[in-house]
Amino acid sequence: MHLPKKTIIAHRGVHDRGTKENSLAAFQRAIDMDAEGLELDVQLANQRLVLKHDINAEETKNLPTFKDFLALIKASHYDGFLLIELKGRDGAKELYKQLQAAGVSNQLMLQSFWEQPLREWRALDKRIPIGYLRHYPNRLCWRLAKDKIIQQVNLDYRYAPLRLLSPWWLPTYWWTINRPSVTGLLMHLNVSAIITDDIKQALKYRKRK
Repeated sequence: MHLPKKTIIAHRGVHDRGTKENSLAAFQRAIDMDAEGLELDVQLANQRLVLKHDINAEETKNLPTFKDFLALIKASHYDGFLLIELKGRDGAKELYKQLQAAGVSNQLMLQSFWEQPLREWRALDKRIPIGYLRHYPNRLCWRLAKDKIIQQVNLDYRYAPLRLLSPWWLPTYWWTINRPSVTGLLMHLNVSAIITDDIKQALKYRKRK
């Protein structure tokens, strides 16, 4: 899977001015601002896949669900990229099931910090794009790439020099890019995509290039 170079992905939607991250309102704002991709956090809580970043005991009854998000994508006719992160080890099969049932046509990638979901997704689907989410590369990057579990490793930009430790043939998306100086620099480098909380800034810097 290849995205246009320097694709701008909204990190948990657009969540400023009182709009909560990973909320339907945040994703609608990102869509309205022409974000080329949406990054979201999904986790299994009380047998429901909800949109939520932190894994804690916070009440989840009133949180939007993954099904709600998929319904928004279809209702809004959004055709951008979807970068779907599963938090924790549990829920991979249910996430895949709901994604397939929704029948969205968007380009997408599933990603996780955990090895188990990556292998579960690959067992369910030999072709779906899967990324290993890391702060910096480790030996598991190489093993997952060798086993053809992942096609990509998505890294914290602060550890960019350690990119050499990951399988060199794997593309990388960088997160979370918010500093203007870093945004400006990446727009002049061979970067596939950036994940940012400030898509206005990213669009501005890319236009200057």
